[in-house]
Amino acid sequence: MTNPNSLLDRFLGGLIRFRSLVIFFIIISTLFFGYFLSKIHVDNDTFKAIPPNLQAKIDYDNLKKEFSAPYFILFIAEFKAGNLTEKIDSLNSWSSAFASLDGISGVTNLNTLQVPVKGGFFGVSSDYVVSKKDSNEELTRRRIQENREFSKIFISDDETVLGMVIGLKPDADRSIVMKDVLNKTNSINQNPNIKTYFTSEAAVSYFIDKAMKRDFSILLPVCFIIVFLLLYRVLRRVLYVCAALLVNVIALIWTFGLMGMLNVTFSVVTSVIPVILFPIGVAGAIHIIKAYTRQRRDADIIPAIQMTYKEQILPCFLAAVTTFAGFASFVFSEISWTRTFGLYTGVSVMFAFAFNVTIIPVFLSFEKKGKAAAVPQTSDEVKLNSFWDLFSRFTLESRKWVWLFPVLLILFYVGFRMVKVESNPIAMLPENNMLRVSDNFIGKYFGGTRFFSVVLENKGEKISSIEQWKAVQDITGFIEKQEGIGNVASVLPLMSKVSTMLTGDSLSKPAVMLLTSKSGMFGKNFSSFISGFLSESRQKTRLNVTCRSDEQTKPLIIAENIEKYVQEKHKDWSVLISGPAILNESMSSVLIDTQISSLISTFIPVFLCLILFFKSPRIGIFALIPIIFSTAFVYSIMGVLGVTINLVTVIIMNTCVGIGIDYAIHLASGFIFQYKITGDKIKSLKAAIKIKGTPILFNTLVVGIGFLVLAFSSFPPIRDFGILVFVSMIVSAGFSMLFLPLLLLFFGIGKPALSERK
Repeated sequence: MTNPNSLLDRFLGGLIRFRSLVIFFIIISTLFFGYFLSKIHVDNDTFKAIPPNLQAKIDYDNLKKEFSAPYFILFIAEFKAGNLTEKIDSLNSWSSAFASLDGISGVTNLNTLQVPVKGGFFGVSSDYVVSKKDSNEELTRRRIQENREFSKIFISDDETVLGMVIGLKPDADRSIVMKDVLNKTNSINQNPNIKTYFTSEAAVSYFIDKAMKRDFSILLPVCFIIVFLLLYRVLRRVLYVCAALLVNVIALIWTFGLMGMLNVTFSVVTSVIPVILFPIGVAGAIHIIKAYTRQRRDADIIPAIQMTYKEQILPCFLAAVTTFAGFASFVFSEISWTRTFGLYTGVSVMFAFAFNVTIIPVFLSFEKKGKAAAVPQTSDEVKLNSFWDLFSRFTLESRKWVWLFPVLLILFYVGFRMVKVESNPIAMLPENNMLRVSDNFIGKYFGGTRFFSVVLENKGEKISSIEQWKAVQDITGFIEKQEGIGNVASVLPLMSKVSTMLTGDSLSKPAVMLLTSKSGMFGKNFSSFISGFLSESRQKTRLNVTCRSDEQTKPLIIAENIEKYVQEKHKDWSVLISGPAILNESMSSVLIDTQISSLISTFIPVFLCLILFFKSPRIGIFALIPIIFSTAFVYSIMGVLGVTINLVTVIIMNTCVGIGIDYAIHLASGFIFQYKITGDKIKSLKAAIKIKGTPILFNTLVVGIGFLVLAFSSFPPIRDFGILVFVSMIVSAGFSMLFLPLLLLFFGIGKPALSERK
């Protein structure tokens, strides 16, 4: 059988011998993948991240089959001066400006609102609230008050806040529409007496796009510069630094080029891949180059490269595979954003490993021959060696570390109980974001900004009797009494108004017949209004529910209460409840399932890789214990700091596991390497801590600070991600350096691991 070491020597020798050809191939292939970078498509629509098989998503799709569910923008203007007529005229002028924008299907406001009035062939007709014939302000005010059930969504009681609903075409690019709307809004805000607000599902993706592009253009170069400086501080040679960074640049181009070639959508989650890859990718390079500089003190270039890779190839490969497993476990996620992120982050890590094995030896081969190339130890390295001597004595000979266990257990217990899940995409935006501010303001005046629909059906029969509408009225009344409900819009106010005009009763047969017919006697606008609440077959009616956006209001609980009430009180009726609020709330369970399943599917392959590499289940368990502790620590910190699990932060734990396990791998590998020489546990552990401690420390600083750059992101979830991964790196390295030596000291590594390593 061919010796693996001889194969490695041949491989490295071939790379160096044909380095010109290797460089040429890498340049051509990188240009090939670079071409496809321009093909990347960006889409931050949070609704597209929702699993298609989620019941709430299926219900929402069924809802859209019966009732139109277009995207819309709720625009609000707060006036500090001016009379009612001036305000309405201003609103009408803005409506015309918005309606002229591409992608806008129509604008509804007080000027377009029609209400029932006496007259016409059937005794009732329709007219505009703001009369086209008489512009008398008192008349307009009286008509607004008389039709408050229709006008309340367009004007506040004190007449200081007026609004409009801007409809978007189904095929419109919502980000472009939002940009145009914002430009118009900014020009309106030039008036010191007017302050505008708006909210929309479409606006979330726009602001995420904006934050992502800003972060991508600023944080990526900053990360690159910081990693460069740290690497230079660690490696102290420009050649080494360039080799380590080039590995990551090429891996990044290949990864994004592959995404563009396969037409994979780019989102805010995948936008952090470069910031993740730079610190992760250089980690392997640090271990390789530090080992190389150590070997160069006693050997020439090619022998030093060969000895370096004999020592480092397997630990680096295992580190890459376990990191890949940590990220690739997201391929089982139902959330498309996390699935894409996990797969392509894992791919980028494997690309980086491949280039660490191929590019770095080529770069190192350009060094001047001779042993003199080795750099003597600096005063910092001498101090670090003294530090690791003290640390190993503290770990292996002292028992003062025992106090850590009760402190950690208390933190785990308190922190875990405080972890929360946030599925509302608006809550992911900064507190001072225009949408967050608007959300709070609009909720104060109009009862909330979270919407869902309740569709009622009576045995598939046409809803045309008074008894049926009394049942609808009863269900509507029950919904309005639920905690957190702002208002319930339906066809009932119109039916009551028409009925009162015709017969004096709140519900009457003539009114029901007129409104459930398809003749459109009230005109086109009224027919359009009715079609929003009654299906074409008139067998279903929709109630549009608005609820508050606070943490106490739970749309899913409200929906369960409604379903239970209908089943108990109106057994002949069926109910379908869906909408943005229900979809977002349902994502909470998906996020929890994703977190649990991804962690399980991370730890299992990582554990198996450790067993295969070390040939010892014991070491596999020992290497996992520090990362389990650090994962629990990060979860606890999330709870204590109030960081919620959302579409972005759900990837934190797998990132921590995938990267943090590397420290335990290198330390355990170093111990086995020393133990086969000395046969003494304590001497081998002290030597492993001293030799591996400095690269692990430098690795932790480079990786951690690389992630800490994300703390300056304008997008809070990305900011939380960067800070928590930084904390995780520090804790993972610390726990590995502390707990793993203790486990190896007390329990050993087992004969199979030692014999196989020999």
